[in-house]
Amino acid sequence: MDSVASGGGDPDPYPNLSWLRSTMPVTQIPSAEGRPTWFVTSYAVARTLLADPRLSNDSGTATGSTVDQRDLLGSDPPRHTRLRQLVAGAFSPRAIQRLRPAVAEICEAAVASFAGRGSADLMAEYALPVPVRVIHAVLGVPPDRYDDPATVMDLFYRAGFTDGPDSPAMAEVEARVRSIVEYKRTHPGDDVTTELLGAVERGELSETELHGMVYALLGAGHTTTVPFLGAALLRLLDRPALISDLLADPACPRAVVEEALRHDSAVQMSVYRYATTDLEIAGNRIGRGDRLVISLAAANRDPDRFAGPDTFVPGPQRPSHLAFGHGIHVCLGAHLARLEGEIALTTLFRRLPSVRLAVATEQVAWTFGPMLRGPRELPVVYAQES
Repeated sequence: MDSVASGGGDPDPYPNLSWLRSTMPVTQIPSAEGRPTWFVTSYAVARTLLADPRLSNDSGTATGSTVDQRDLLGSDPPRHTRLRQLVAGAFSPRAIQRLRPAVAEICEAAVASFAGRGSADLMAEYALPVPVRVIHAVLGVPPDRYDDPATVMDLFYRAGFTDGPDSPAMAEVEARVRSIVEYKRTHPGDDVTTELLGAVERGELSETELHGMVYALLGAGHTTTVPFLGAALLRLLDRPALISDLLADPACPRAVVEEALRHDSAVQMSVYRYATTDLEIAGNRIGRGDRLVISLAAANRDPDRFAGPDTFVPGPQRPSHLAFGHGIHVCLGAHLARLEGEIALTTLFRRLPSVRLAVATEQVAWTFGPMLRGPRELPVVYAQES
């Protein structure tokens, strides 16, 4: 069982999720808005619902209200299909593989920044800056215009993952998005933002949609990868034998990445899904307009799907997970996140083979909850690179 450091941190959610999954896999939970909200913890039910066209990501579709949903996550077909097709090519497996040299360079530079010191916090100095810099590169932002990684993560977290929107943080994020868009108007390149600007010129994308897309790509491109990478680093540091396999077996990096995605779901739950019609789910009557939240964390540790679900065991015996969701809203950046994980893990342990945690594993506090979950700090020590 994961624990919480004496200095505080988010509580371990998995015992409660396990109890819910075994007793009430679909259950109604309290809602301040008066609309019934249902919480799903079963893998089988979760996977089915994620692909169910009777559930909408757009609250306006189910309630009849008018809501300006500008990005992929808050849209349904045909709008969602149109928006996704505009950037799908840039996030295809082939396109992502072309990013390998750039991602490797970013990882190497990050390790070099602390390799000569003998100690580091791998969250602040590696798991955080690598994803932030990678997604800036994907959007065509040059290194001299990168924002401070900690500031970027903090702003997006406060703008989108806390209870109630943080208006000042939202305003700062939108200002950064405007800055990126205006820079790319005068500095086009082989990047996603330039492709989106081309779509605007062709009349395929509105200016509002353009800003919403850049906002979504920039935010999703790092806020979820940071806790995922931190958790993967922790699991390897806690299992030194796996580090040897990681560096010796070409298949091991991908296996470790997939198991980290499953075992420590960085995205703990889905956004709200709205029932567009009355329906029945696992014996429960769900009314039109009701909201559903799917616990990806609980689904990914469902013993009906995974043997020994609470144990971190990379390998081909693990079936597929739901860390990236499922259906039409499956994470657009899944291939990029996997590539970042594989390169970041192998780069760090190749460069610093003596690295180890400076504290006991159980003292590592977890944070970012309740939507996200990852280590708060990863203090390590190692032999200094000369």
